[in-house]
Amino acid sequence: MTTKACRKSGRKHTPIVSQSQRRLFEAVASGSVRLPGLSIEEAKRHLREVRGKKLPKRTAQRGRSR
Repeated sequence: MTTKACRKSGRKHTPIVSQSQRRLFEAVASGSVRLPGLSIEEAKRHLREVRGKKLPKRTAQRGRSR
């Protein structure tokens, strides 16, 4: 789901798909961590989208061979 704010900014909307990403966005929203290109308001908006959803701990990484 692309939010109006993401469309307005012109950047690609990347949803939160795992618990580890949720924790990272929570740290950004609290101000303890900074990510280039992601404001505190954007982090809070993304967290509102996934409120109440059950997410996996991690997602499988695609495109990497070991």
